[in-house]
Amino acid sequence: MPKILVVDDDLAVLATISLGLRQAGYQVLQVDSGLPAIRICKHEKPDLAILDMIMPDLSGLQVAEALRNETLTPFIFLSAYSDDNLVKAAVEAGALGYLVKPVEMARIVPAIEVALKRADELEQLRQSNADLGEASIVNRETDMAVGLIMERHHLDRAAAFDMLRANARGHPGGIVGLAQRLVSGEKVKLTAM
Repeated sequence: MPKILVVDDDLAVLATISLGLRQAGYQVLQVDSGLPAIRICKHEKPDLAILDMIMPDLSGLQVAEALRNETLTPFIFLSAYSDDNLVKAAVEAGALGYLVKPVEMARIVPAIEVALKRADELEQLRQSNADLGEASIVNRETDMAVGLIMERHHLDRAAAFDMLRANARGHPGGIVGLAQRLVSGEKVKLTAM
């Protein structure tokens, strides 16, 4: 059951949307201003935040910026304004949707489902990119270790990699662990092949 945070300073809108979302099967958190919304996103980690664009303490755009910089909470906007500049600003802020009030629950739920699906895809992409970054570091360290072995033992690249691989057998960290030890400058005795 996805957890949705609804943020709107109009208490009637806040209550109506929150009730409708609960009836649709969502777990709902609700606040009427931006600062508590940021705190809730940090601690409760909702799956999605629905942000009013204009609020008295922080604008929806300011809340969105904080969510983007300080949390992983995706968001959509719910606004009384359909001004092109606001919509453009919402897109630039990273919004996964923009709904104009008054809006019926029959339109909010599909927008939430699309946003949740898109947020999941973006999280998978972010994780994939993090894995690629980690793999790049591992490859770079292994390449550096191979280069050190080439220099120290006057070997070509293939022979140096074979030596690293042979010495890594039985090593607790495998090739990566041995490569990291070599690159860090630790004295490691390698057995020639």
